[in-house]
Amino acid sequence: MPLLGSSAYNTAGQVTSLIRSLVNDASGNWATDAVLLPYVSSVYRTTQKKIANAGGEGFIQDDTLLVVKAVPAAQQDPGTQTVINDATPAPNQLPSNLLVPLKIWERPNLSTQQFVEMEDMSQHGGLPSRIQTATLGEWEWRSDGIYFVGATQDVQIRLRFSAAFPDLAGSGDVILIRGAIECLAYGAAGLVGLARGSPVAEKIDELYSDAIEDVILENVRRDQNTGRRRKPFRSRMRNWGRRGF
Repeated sequence: MPLLGSSAYNTAGQVTSLIRSLVNDASGNWATDAVLLPYVSSVYRTTQKKIANAGGEGFIQDDTLLVVKAVPAAQQDPGTQTVINDATPAPNQLPSNLLVPLKIWERPNLSTQQFVEMEDMSQHGGLPSRIQTATLGEWEWRSDGIYFVGATQDVQIRLRFSAAFPDLAGSGDVILIRGAIECLAYGAAGLVGLARGSPVAEKIDELYSDAIEDVILENVRRDQNTGRRRKPFRSRMRNWGRRGF
C-alpha cells in the first residue's frame, strides 16, 4: 500500500470551515470567511504568544545582519547612545516581524572576523556610561528599539530574535502552528459567540483552553509527564450541541 503525503499544517480556510460547523452555520449564510478571519487572526496571534512564552522555538529567526553606524567624532561622549529601530534608514531597520531580540553578536563591518557575542543589559540596569570604543560591547532593548553606547567605527551585528508569523489575509494562507486547527477554531468561535451574545460562548472557550494546552505541549515538548486534571468532556459539552448562535 503506498504511503500518502500529509502535513500537520492547515489553512485558514480549514479553520473557518470548522468554525461554521461550531456556530451552526455550515452553509455560511452569515459566517463567511470575511466575517471570521479577523477572529481567527486574533486567536492566531494570541496562540503564538502563548507558545513563545512557554519556550517554543518555532518563532526564532537568526542570522539577520544589520550595520550600526559609527558615532561621529564630534558626538563621541559618555552621554551619547545610538539605536536601531523601525525608523532607522533601510536596510538597517529592525525586521518588521521582530517581537523581541534574544541575542546579538558583533564584528567590524566589511570584515571576515568571527562574530563576538554582546552583553544584554536589558534586565541589568541599562547601558553603562562610558566613551565609545572600536566595539559596541553591550546592547539594551527598550522603547521598541535596540540601543547601544555606539562605536568609533561601523559595526555589523548578527541578530537572533523571536518573530511573529505573517498575519492571515485570506482563506488560502497557511497556519504555521502545527496541529492548531481545533485550537484556533474553538478560540475564534468563542469570540464570535461573545460578539453575538451566544449563551454557549463560555462552553466553547473551555474547549479552547484545553486545546491550547495541547498545542503548547506539542510545539514546546516539555512537561510531558505532568498534567492537570481536566473536566470530563461530557460535562463541558452538556447543553451545547442543540443550542446555536
